[in-house]
Formats: sequence, structure tokens, C-alpha cells
Amino acid sequence: MTSRKRFTLASWAMLALLVVFTGACNKVDDAAITTNVKAKIAADSPALANAVTVQSNEGVVTLTGAVDSDAIRTKVEQYAKSVEGVKSVTNNLTVKPPITFSADPALKNTVMANLTKNNVKGVTVEVANGEVTLKGTIPRAKLQDAMKAANDAKPKKVNNQMTIQ
Repeated sequence: MTSRKRFTLASWAMLALLVVFTGACNKVDDAAITTNVKAKIAADSPALANAVTVQSNEGVVTLTGAVDSDAIRTKVEQYAKSVEGVKSVTNNLTVKPPITFSADPALKNTVMANLTKNNVKGVTVEVANGEVTLKGTIPRAKLQDAMKAANDAKPKKVNNQMTIQ
């Protein structure tokens, strides 16, 4: 074999090793990326880290789960983007609807307590969206007491569906 052929063969071998070595150095460690993203989220809020699932595939991070607001959704995405080795982030986080508490049960309890206090019997109370509906049969003498009991609870509206005797 001539020295020129040996040089060419050696050059190709070195180039092949360089390509393999370079590829190994640039290989994305998805497990490390996932761990680092989770750690960033947990540093802010351990509860949030439990609510968010993080997956990484070839440097593409996918976030799933449910969070309390758009601001938190954006913040988690920024945490993921700030981790070394992350190429892009797919943010599939959803925002939970806000929890609302109805005042209707408290309103109903207040009206019923007022009816009892005014010795009004035979009246049922229904409450929906802040509106009180009185039903049942009531003596004419107690009508005013029943309406006052409902209005004193400060509902949006009082619907009188009572039958007067």
C-alpha cells in the first residue's frame, strides 16, 4: 500500500472517529433535561412540580397537567426553556377553572332562620343564583312576616309562590 493510500485511509478513519465523537458530545440527555426542568419547577413550588408532568424527547420538552392560572402556565414554560439542552417546549398545560362558592346555601339558611324566628310555618325555601322562592300555604296574617324574613336576608330577588289561606 502506498503512503498516499495509507494517508487517505487514515484521514477517513480520523474523520469517522471525529464524527462519532462529535455526535456523542452533542447527544441530548433527555433524562437530565427532564430532571432539571422538574428541579426548576420544584424550586419555585413543590406542589406545582407534582401537578406538572415533564417529558423530554431529543431536547423537546412537553409539559402536561393543570395549573391555577395563565401566569403560572407561562412561568412553567419559561422554566423549561431556561434549562440547558432544551431545544423547544410544547406547553400542553391547562388552566383550571376558578373555584366559585355559591352563597345560595347560606342565603337559604338565613331565610329559614328568619322564618322560624317570625314563627312562620308551612313555607319552603328554594334559592338559585341569589334569588329566593317561597312556596307553600300560609295564613294571610303571616304573609308579611314571610316576605320580611326573605327580604331581610338581602337576596337579589324574592319570588312569592305561596298560597294564601
